[in-house]
Amino acid sequence: MFRPGVPYTRSDIKAQVGGELQTYLPQKDHCILAGCFSLELNPAAPEKVYAGNAAKVVAKAKLLSGQPENSFPVFLKEKLSSKHYFFVGNYKCRDISNSPADIAAAEKESQRPGKLSYVIYLDAA
Repeated sequence: MFRPGVPYTRSDIKAQVGGELQTYLPQKDHCILAGCFSLELNPAAPEKVYAGNAAKVVAKAKLLSGQPENSFPVFLKEKLSSKHYFFVGNYKCRDISNSPADIAAAEKESQRPGKLSYVIYLDAA
């Protein structure tokens, strides 16, 4: 399906897995289909992903946390402005946390003070 080292656009990813085009966790019928993350905002990705505090972003994090058996392809891009993502493997959600200590560490690491709701922990599937 997806190959490491091959650049993919969001349209390419959507064509293969479905779901929405403009979200970090495309889903359909309440099932997360992929993870699309920028290293600029998520420097510890793919093992740790930082969910912002917008309502839709929070809802996606919560949805993913309820799907621990769901394996999905994960894609990373260097910068927010980059058009191409690169497949890094299939992952599952191990846990999410909104503990003050985890959020403070994530906000410091990602340089997004006051802007995060959850830390999402992913494991290779």
